[in-house]
Amino acid sequence: MSFFSFGKKSAGQSAGEGSAGTGSATGAFVAQPEKARTWFKHGDVAAGTHNFDYALICFASGLKLDPTQLPIYDRVYELAIQYAQTVGKPASRENLKKIDGPGPIDKFVAAIYIWFTDLQSVDAALRMLDATARAGQFEYGRWAAPKVLGLVRRASKKPSKSQWVKIKDLFTAIEAYTEAFAAAEEAIKIDPHDTQLVNEIKQLTAARAMTQGGFTQAIQAGEGGFRSVIRDAEKQRQLIEEDSIVSGEDATQRILDAARKDFEANPMSGDAITKLGAQLRKVATPETEQEAIGVYQAGWERLSEYRFKMAIGEIKLMQMRRRHRALELRIEASPGDLDARAELTAVAADLLALELSELRERQKNYPTDRGVKMELGRLEYRQGNFQEAMTCFQLCKEDAKFRVYATQMLGRCFAAEGWHEEAVGEFRDALTQVVGLEAERELSIRYDLMTSLIERAKLEKRGDMAREAAEICSAILRKNIAYRDIRQKRKDIDALQKELPN
Repeated sequence: MSFFSFGKKSAGQSAGEGSAGTGSATGAFVAQPEKARTWFKHGDVAAGTHNFDYALICFASGLKLDPTQLPIYDRVYELAIQYAQTVGKPASRENLKKIDGPGPIDKFVAAIYIWFTDLQSVDAALRMLDATARAGQFEYGRWAAPKVLGLVRRASKKPSKSQWVKIKDLFTAIEAYTEAFAAAEEAIKIDPHDTQLVNEIKQLTAARAMTQGGFTQAIQAGEGGFRSVIRDAEKQRQLIEEDSIVSGEDATQRILDAARKDFEANPMSGDAITKLGAQLRKVATPETEQEAIGVYQAGWERLSEYRFKMAIGEIKLMQMRRRHRALELRIEASPGDLDARAELTAVAADLLALELSELRERQKNYPTDRGVKMELGRLEYRQGNFQEAMTCFQLCKEDAKFRVYATQMLGRCFAAEGWHEEAVGEFRDALTQVVGLEAERELSIRYDLMTSLIERAKLEKRGDMAREAAEICSAILRKNIAYRDIRQKRKDIDALQKELPN
C-alpha cells in the first residue's frame, strides 16, 4: 500500500485476500460476535483466578471469531502485562497451535498472541504489525502503533537507519501515519542526506495532518461528519494519553496528578478511587504501589466495597510473585546459591498462604463464582487440604467450562486419600468429556488413571487392573516417550504383572 493512500479497506480483509469463518484461507470473513463473547467471558473468569496463560488463549480464541472489538484489546493488553509480571514465558508451540490457522485473521490473532506473551520483544511486535496489515485490521493497528513505537524506542539496541525505514513502512501499511512519521524522522536523523526519505516525510506529513484533523473519518461519516472533528483540545489530549499505556513521562504524571486531584475532591467517589488506584498501579514503582494500597484501603473503609480490599490483595500478590520470580532467576544464574534456595522455599510457602487467604475470602464474597472456587480448590489441593479441595471440585464439575479439569482434580484428591476406586471412576469420567482446547489434558488424565490402576492392582491383587495400566502406559510411551517418568512406570508395571495372577 502506498503511504499517501488514505482509503480504508474493509475490516478483516487484506488486498487480494479474504478470510472465512474464523479466518480460513478462502471466502469472506464473517464475524461471530456471540461466540466471541462466550470466549471473552471464559477469559475474564480465567483472569480472575490468575490463570493468565489460559485467559490469553480464551481471548485469542474469541478474537479469531470477532477481531473488531477494540475495547477487548485494552483488556487483553492489561492481561498481557499481568502475564509478563507473573508467568513471563513466551508462547509455547502447544498453545500456539490452538490459535494459529490458515487465514489472515488466524495469522493476525496468532501474531497478537505471540506478542502479548512476550511484550518486550520488538521482533514479535513488528511481526504482529505485518500480520495486522495483511489482515486489514487498521483500527487495531492504529491502537497498537504507539505501544510498538514506545517499545522500539525503549529497546537497548537502537535500530539502524534501514530498520527504522522498515518500521516506517510497517506503520504506513496499517495507516498509522503519526508513528510512521516518527520512524521516518529517526531514520533521517541517522542519514539527513537521503532525499527520497525527505520526500516521503513530506507525504507522511500530509497523511498525518489528514488523520489528526479527522477529515478521513468526517468524509466517511457523510453529511454532518465534520462537526465531529471539533473537539475540546485539552480533553482530547487527556483521553488520548489515558488510552495509551505506553506514554511519555510527562503525560503519565499529568494523568496521575489529575487522578489525585479528583480523589481529593471526591473522597467518597468509587470511580475516583478506582481511577487513582489504577494509575498508581500502572506506574508500578514500590512507592506508587504502596500509595495505591493506601487509596484502596481508604475506599474499603469509606464505602465498604469488597472490590477495594480485593485490589489490595492483588497488589500484595503481585509483589510477592515478583519476589518469587526474582529468586528463581537468581538461582538459574547461580544454581549453588543456597541462601537464595532457602529464601525461595520460604517465599513460595508465604505466597501459597497469601493466595489461599485471598481466595478463601473472595469465595465468601462471591460464593457463586465457580472460577474462584476452582482456583481455591487447586490451591487447597497444593496445600494438602484434600477434603476442602474435593468440595470445590465437586461443585465446579457442574460447570461445562471447568468440568474436565475439576473431574481430574477430584480424582487426584481421591487418589491422595487412598480412595483409588473412586479416583479411577473420576479419571474415566474426565476422559469421556475431553474436547477442543482441553485435548492436551488427555495425556495427563491417562497417566493419573494408570497410576490409580496400579495402586488398585497392588491393593486388590488384580491382574486385570495391571494389564489395563500396562496398555495405558504403552499408549503414552508411543505418543511421548519422554513424558514424566513413564519409562520407569513401564518397568514397575512389568514387575507387578509378574507378581499378580493373570
